[in-house]
Amino acid sequence: MDDIQRHDTKLFVKELLSPLRVIVTGAILLIFLSNLGHFGAFGFLASTLTLFISTFWAWTESAKHRFSNKRYQSLWLGCQDRLRRFEEVLKKMRRDQIADLNEMPSTVRAVSKSLYIALRRADIIAHEVQLSEKGLYNEPPTWKSPSQDAQSQELYRLADRNIAEYRAQFAGVMAGVQRTEAQSAVFMTTLDTLRMKMIGYRLVGRSPELSSHDFLEALAEARAQLQSIDTALDELDLGHYPKTISVVPPPMPEEAVRRLKIGE
Repeated sequence: MDDIQRHDTKLFVKELLSPLRVIVTGAILLIFLSNLGHFGAFGFLASTLTLFISTFWAWTESAKHRFSNKRYQSLWLGCQDRLRRFEEVLKKMRRDQIADLNEMPSTVRAVSKSLYIALRRADIIAHEVQLSEKGLYNEPPTWKSPSQDAQSQELYRLADRNIAEYRAQFAGVMAGVQRTEAQSAVFMTTLDTLRMKMIGYRLVGRSPELSSHDFLEALAEARAQLQSIDTALDELDLGHYPKTISVVPPPMPEEAVRRLKIGE
């Protein structure tokens, strides 16, 4: 959470010290503080209230920009929407006093918190990678040896190997980000299915179409899926330099392979 907190704090300070906010807040404070004799206690209270409103406003505005990438923001908004819908249906189910429903909400909320942290980290990593590698991954540099010098050709072959390694490292960094997106999709679809099971059980009741046993099995399955999401999120290494790369390194460029064969 430290990286996320630092990111949020940086956004808040940037918003708090924005030129327009500083000018407006400073002008209002100057009016009240320079006329304390006229305004009295009201001027002091008004100044304090102005600072509070300005700080709260800056915090609210910074919260709107915590996600740098709209894709990850949309994923989290989708998860929040499913969570809200789940809570609404859950309130209507409380009177049935189903045992599994006592643990299910806690599982859902715990997974949603883990998912939020993972999405925030994925957003930060994807944003930094985009800024650093924009235009390089899809169009890596290629060279054609200008001479027949053996040492020069060997150096060019080494450069080509570096390109292949670069692509493998890039894929390793982005693997955790992509898996977080997939876990978000699983979370939303699991809650959608679970919510409809709950609605069906509440409306249909104990009829043959949806028995109590089938419903409890559905709850257990949904809970297992949610717990697997939480476990997978804990295992994800979203650091910039993952310990292991679970993808097969891409092949060397064809031009480099041809030069290697010629060199042999």
